[in-house]
Amino acid sequence: MNDEEKLKFIKKVESLVKPRDVQTIAFFSDFVKLIPKKLQHKWSESGNKDIPYLAFVVEPYSFFLAYKITDTAAAQEMLPEGYELVEASLLKNGKKFHMVIASVFSARTSAFTGVRAEFYIIARNKETGLVSWIISEYDTNTNSHDPAQGFGGHTADPAVLTINDQNELIVDVRKKIKKKKGNKNREDRKEIVLTADLRNGKIRELDYSLWIEGNLSVDYGGELKSESKPFPLIFDPEMLREGTYLPIQDVKVTSNTYLSCIIDSLNPIEALVFPFAQHFVVKQDAKIHEIKTENDLKSHVKAFIERTDFKVMSGDDIKKPIFISMCISGLISTGLIIFLLIMVFR
Repeated sequence: MNDEEKLKFIKKVESLVKPRDVQTIAFFSDFVKLIPKKLQHKWSESGNKDIPYLAFVVEPYSFFLAYKITDTAAAQEMLPEGYELVEASLLKNGKKFHMVIASVFSARTSAFTGVRAEFYIIARNKETGLVSWIISEYDTNTNSHDPAQGFGGHTADPAVLTINDQNELIVDVRKKIKKKKGNKNREDRKEIVLTADLRNGKIRELDYSLWIEGNLSVDYGGELKSESKPFPLIFDPEMLREGTYLPIQDVKVTSNTYLSCIIDSLNPIEALVFPFAQHFVVKQDAKIHEIKTENDLKSHVKAFIERTDFKVMSGDDIKKPIFISMCISGLISTGLIIFLLIMVFR
């Protein structure tokens, strides 16, 4: 991509993030999660066909920690069918190991705005051979959606990602979990709390298979495992050629209880931060494995820049299914009342 194409891509991604519509979607998200998951899934599938592109803007200072997997058998069990563990490195020519990545970032998208903490098992797709990011746990302070849980509201409070005047990154994301009866040993909190001194960071070249090819193959595993399909992100590959690598001794993890069954959660191996905004597009109507190479990716970036005849996400898209569900529910309730009245007075 030349400079003009890069600018067009960034501006077009930004144009798909409309605060008014995001606010409407956030307002109605608690109502949508009450709709049965089968209906949510049908509605989501319909939306994927009608709205081909969703914008995903990751704000500056997205943060990544790499952990060595300590229980490979348990990690393999958490992967969806068709994947196997693979050794990876954050950096080009870096030492590779079986890896979990913890990421905390602030995002503005076509559907939500807020902080997310995501936890990935790095695997290989057996069919394509692509290194893949398997989202296995996440929490957020805004609305969300995944194939296993459907639509939902915020799950984390607080969800802090910020930087102080000493150039120190501060992360504090916590999720309270209600204990179930008969399961007293279950952890009652999920959290990741850390600080990272960014002053000694150095720009380093990143591993191609993990950062560029890997973002062409994203899926769900762990507690989010379902009949999901891998999906690609569309982005400028130059954006992920380099990142700011941090000395691991400058990262202080106070607490991390995510995926703690397969990692030494207080002792990450590597750390990375991106001090610039990253612009992605999710192609909702993409066929499975439609984008497998950098050339495929560049073709889709060009198609996105040039395409103008597509519907974009709006607040009205979430109002309609809620209104229809309310009408159906009202009709059923009215019908039941009439039936009971007939039975009583006949």
